[in-house]
Amino acid sequence: MLGVGVSAVVMWGSPARAQGKAAAPSEGQQAAQAIEKALQKHGADVHACFAKVLADRLDAAGKVEVAVEVGKGGRVKTAKVQKLDKSAGPVLAECIEKAALGWTMEGIEAGAKVVLPFSFKVQGSQYVINAADVSERAMGAPPPSKGKAVGPKRDVPFTVKVLADEQNVKAEGISLTLLSVGPASRVMMHRHPHSASILYLVKGHARLLGLEGTTPLKMDEGAAAFLPAGYPYVVENMGRQSTAVFLQAFSPPGPERVYRDAKDPRGLAEFEVIRDPTAVKAPAAQVVSATAAEAKPVALPRNAGTSKPLVEGGGMSLALLEIADGAELQPPGPGHATEMYYVVSGGGELKVAGETLALVAESLAYLPQGTAYGIKAAAADKNERIVFVKLGVSRPGAASPAPRK
Repeated sequence: MLGVGVSAVVMWGSPARAQGKAAAPSEGQQAAQAIEKALQKHGADVHACFAKVLADRLDAAGKVEVAVEVGKGGRVKTAKVQKLDKSAGPVLAECIEKAALGWTMEGIEAGAKVVLPFSFKVQGSQYVINAADVSERAMGAPPPSKGKAVGPKRDVPFTVKVLADEQNVKAEGISLTLLSVGPASRVMMHRHPHSASILYLVKGHARLLGLEGTTPLKMDEGAAAFLPAGYPYVVENMGRQSTAVFLQAFSPPGPERVYRDAKDPRGLAEFEVIRDPTAVKAPAAQVVSATAAEAKPVALPRNAGTSKPLVEGGGMSLALLEIADGAELQPPGPGHATEMYYVVSGGGELKVAGETLALVAESLAYLPQGTAYGIKAAAADKNERIVFVKLGVSRPGAASPAPRK
């Protein structure tokens, strides 16, 4: 559960009126009750703002003090953050300000000014990240400042959302990003000297280009490729009207750091842009690729669906799961691998650490090694396919979750 506390101070111009009976609640008490009721009604907005910030950085915490002015019918007319802990961050403050403008505080008279001090507690871990909550970054984009969330410029060839790394989930062994390459655009030739990578094409049509003499690898939706550490390549979007969207995993983590900070020394070392392709050589290890259309499906127990193992290498693996509505994924015991499930379509719920968390399309479940969990798949309607991409870094002999109905 997200740790959020709130209290309130109310100020208005009219004097307190006598209630006639000593037992009747005072005007201040009535106001406090009205505020409590309003916060219960709109508390989900505050939690959503905190979840949005946590999706980018787990260390967000502190206090945000918001002053709101109430208009006719209890509707909030204005909302302004007047105090903010640096550790909470401007993105959280801006989100709460925007959300508060849609609130109604019934029982508070027009003209009243209410001060709402929110307290956000430090989180030790989180298991679900929604891609919609993650900042979209262009290569070399600066960190958030002056209340503005990170966002790409329209003319950049590609953008990245960091779904799982050391800053938002304390990732170990593997990191994951969502790479979007614009129409007729490409990611320049580069290599990751010490990290192997897996690319899975979620949407669009693309190809991977290597050094001169290397046959281009065409990729359509549902295709995956394993690239060994040190392999030089270009990611090119073949679509002229559409964006190509990839899941991009690195093991060990490191290259994704350059997306957060273009000057990060480790990130620069692990994301080496190749200016002169004739001066580098490809590693002896080869690229491995597969497509969902060609992969042989493996039936899951009790007609729960199918699993299509696509690629593996460098300790990583990627499989495409199509799960029946209501089917469950549950490991036989604490996991011996770090695992991730990205929801392509459909959804469900994740039970972990005593909580039940919602999984929706374009959300990620991150499950560190040793985590006991259960996933129940669910479709919004009978015609919806439930498709998960499963990634992991496994140890020899590690047990895989056994889907059950």
